[in-house]
Amino acid sequence: MPNIDYISERVCALTRRYGTRDPFQLCDALHIGVKYKELGRQLKAFFFYQSRIKTIVLNAETDKIIHKILCAHELGHAILHTDMLSAMKSLHEVELFDTSKLTEYEANIFAAELLISDEDLLELLNTTEYSFFQVASLLYVPMELLDFKFRILKSKGYKIEAPYLAQSDFLKNIAL
Repeated sequence: MPNIDYISERVCALTRRYGTRDPFQLCDALHIGVKYKELGRQLKAFFFYQSRIKTIVLNAETDKIIHKILCAHELGHAILHTDMLSAMKSLHEVELFDTSKLTEYEANIFAAELLISDEDLLELLNTTEYSFFQVASLLYVPMELLDFKFRILKSKGYKIEAPYLAQSDFLKNIAL
């Protein structure tokens, strides 16, 4: 399974090659379909791979900011876990939110690295007196995703600690 450094390198290569951090633009460039469906109150999004076609399905009832976060997370599955999923054909809801799944952790790391640039975060942390929670708000990300970004920066050698420790299944608790 991929580690933080590997995931960071994959995100860096994607953003360099396609010149964007926008998960929807990356999905388009990578020929990954994005569909919007009413999925009820429990399921926010999922990725499936069938007949060599990759598709991300987002709950149509969530707002656009949450769509971006969910798309980035599911794109992480598409980039990092396609080989595993090709044997399963789809990722079921029970598996999506199993906190013991390393794949959820990796998809969160991917989403955090994609949506929050090191430069933007470090500039906010170094030039302002904002709290961790205010920085998350300014970056339009949940505090849990910011915690995952802090983990990435820590692995890169930055002396940084988050006052909050997110669980891998945090996305299931985001309100529609």
